Amino acid sequence: MSTSTDLSSRLNFLRLDLETITTLRELRAPLEDILPDVLRDFYAHVAKYPEIERFFDSKERLDFAANAQFRHWKVILTGDFSPEYIKSVKTIGTVHARIGLEPQFYLAGYTFLVDETLRRLGAKFVNKRKLTVDYAKLHMMQSAFIRAAMLDMDLAIHFFNEVRRQEAQQKTLDLADLFEKEVQAVSGIVSAAAVELEANSRQMTEIADSTYSRSADLSASILQASNGVEAASRSTEELGNAVGEIAERSAEATKVTASSATTADEANRTIQRLSASADKVSEVVSLISDIAAQTNLLALNATIESARAGEAGKGFAVVASEVKTLANETAKATEEISRHIQEMLDTTNSAVSAIASIQASITEVNSVSLSINAAIEEQTSSTREIARNTREAAVGARSVSDSIEEVSRSAESTKNVSEQVVQASADLGRQATTLQGQVNDFLAHIRAS
Repeated sequence: MSTSTDLSSRLNFLRLDLETITTLRELRAPLEDILPDVLRDFYAHVAKYPEIERFFDSKERLDFAANAQFRHWKVILTGDFSPEYIKSVKTIGTVHARIGLEPQFYLAGYTFLVDETLRRLGAKFVNKRKLTVDYAKLHMMQSAFIRAAMLDMDLAIHFFNEVRRQEAQQKTLDLADLFEKEVQAVSGIVSAAAVELEANSRQMTEIADSTYSRSADLSASILQASNGVEAASRSTEELGNAVGEIAERSAEATKVTASSATTADEANRTIQRLSASADKVSEVVSLISDIAAQTNLLALNATIESARAGEAGKGFAVVASEVKTLANETAKATEEISRHIQEMLDTTNSAVSAIASIQASITEVNSVSLSINAAIEEQTSSTREIARNTREAAVGARSVSDSIEEVSRSAESTKNVSEQVVQASADLGRQATTLQGQVNDFLAHIRAS
């Protein structure tokens, strides 16, 4: 059945025809006597239940409600069901909706009201008629009252539901407005986030692609550098071996230089002794020269004396002449010996000077050799350290190369994931647009209902 306020359909459905309305009007006088007591008992009954009593927190409010119900029933008993009645029942239904008095209590209240009213009406009708009871008339009165009560209850619940429907509709509209705003905000945020996420994902893809490319180049460069470092390590080891060999040869050269210095010292001492012997020979030659001169002088004196002796001295003169000749030859030989001795002395002196120079050179060479040995030892140590560092660098280069390869693989994975995120971002943007359209359609449907 329709819940509109069309009284005709309701009156027809409840069989509130002219005869029933006439009977209802006949009940006005007796019910105006009965209803005040019924309503008083009803609100006393209501006060026993906290879930209902809370709507009537004082006796004044209970009395006010009872009086309002009595006035309302007086309008019902006119049987006019006029706009005044519609206004009154609408007020009741609206108030019940506003205070939250659910229909279950309203139905229970009507049950109490109808039951007590009919009971008292029956008792009053029987007492008045004494032993003669027109049960048909009583039934018609009870039926008219019940039908009027059902109409009033139907309309009150209708207006109660109408208020609740309007409230629910308003709440729905408010929620729709709020939902629309929030969805628009969220949709805008999601769309913007999707655009930004797509842009960031594309940028991340480009970075990952660049990282992958650069890491590949870097890996190749590091591998090449690693090979170079390993080659340098091998060369350094070879250099260390060569330096070690040079050190050995330098040590041998130092030993030879030391031996040469010793030999030069010995030669110098021998030449010094030779020079001393030459000096002694020179002295002997000088003595021989002096003797030859004296012999020559004696031979001259003998020649003179033999000349004085005449014939007797001829033999002596011959001997003297021979002696003189021998003395002269001795003098010449002595001069020749002296010349050779002098040349020998000069040569010896030159040899002494040369040996001294050689000794100085050998000393200098020995000093340089010692310096070279020290430098070679230091170079050997440095070369070994370089070789060790180079080996460690080679190991480090290989480790870095492995790490770069791992970075390259990670970059490739990141690129693949970024491409998936780009696709997901685009899908998210499209879904956000679709969601916005669906929400708009949903809200339009809600507002139209």
